[in-house]
Amino acid sequence: MTVNGSKRLRVLVVDGDDIARRKLRLLMESLERLERVEDAASAPQAAAKLGEISPDLVVLDLDLPGTAGIGMLRAADAPCIIVTTAYPEQSLRTLDLDTVDCLVKPVERERLAVALRHARRRLAERRIAGLALEIAGAAAAFRDPALPGAHGASCYADQMTIRVRRRMFALAVADIAWIEGASQYSRVHAKGREFLLSRSLSCLESELDPARFFRIHRSAIVNADYVREVMSRGDGRYNVYLQGGEALSLGRGRREVLRRLLSSLKAGGDSPLFPQSRKKVTVPKKSGGPKAAASG
Repeated sequence: MTVNGSKRLRVLVVDGDDIARRKLRLLMESLERLERVEDAASAPQAAAKLGEISPDLVVLDLDLPGTAGIGMLRAADAPCIIVTTAYPEQSLRTLDLDTVDCLVKPVERERLAVALRHARRRLAERRIAGLALEIAGAAAAFRDPALPGAHGASCYADQMTIRVRRRMFALAVADIAWIEGASQYSRVHAKGREFLLSRSLSCLESELDPARFFRIHRSAIVNADYVREVMSRGDGRYNVYLQGGEALSLGRGRREVLRRLLSSLKAGGDSPLFPQSRKKVTVPKKSGGPKAAASG
């Protein structure tokens, strides 16, 4: 159902305080003509309601115990999320969710109106992005019906929709060298350019092929095709160097997974990326030979 060309929203309010939930419902109903609004007083109730009504928007109390375990809020098709908190100093702790706004309690009507506008803008962008990907996929299938993704063989998209000012375009995922996370935003580095997305790193990670993209740090994902070398820093830690010259820190506990990933990309076998000595070991570029060349 739509109102003045805009789809009516299905909303879920999640808050452990009865008065806060009731106030939020009344405020939203005074600002929007909603298709449906439900509430939940706990994380388990919220998880059940998410599956029941498939909301477009969730207004989530950041301080409610157990919300970090609601997996559906991190899915690729998760609803828009507005978080609320009674503690402004913790407003940046958004549980690594793809949030559109953060409201400080007690929530004011004018501030909620701004957050709802942000949510509507995000929903519109998602619809446009979905349409752009459908068009791009259909065009690719038309040009080459034999492409692996032409008939849905892959569950990972080969393009990402990027918005620059008022223009939107499809960026080939293969062109992405690495992605940098910053709170609820991500900065995509591709073809010598940077694109800022209002989506969290965890959200993007769930949409990327884990056979090619690897989270080397809590704030960085790299495309294995662009990894040039991994070098010891001499203190038990390592840096990952990309073909563009970027040096990224490899998080502790992730070295073994990266070793297996790069080994598989080099047609199997053990990878000498992490030697016992402190020598630099180079991973060949795409145009290079099949074996790694070590340099001292």
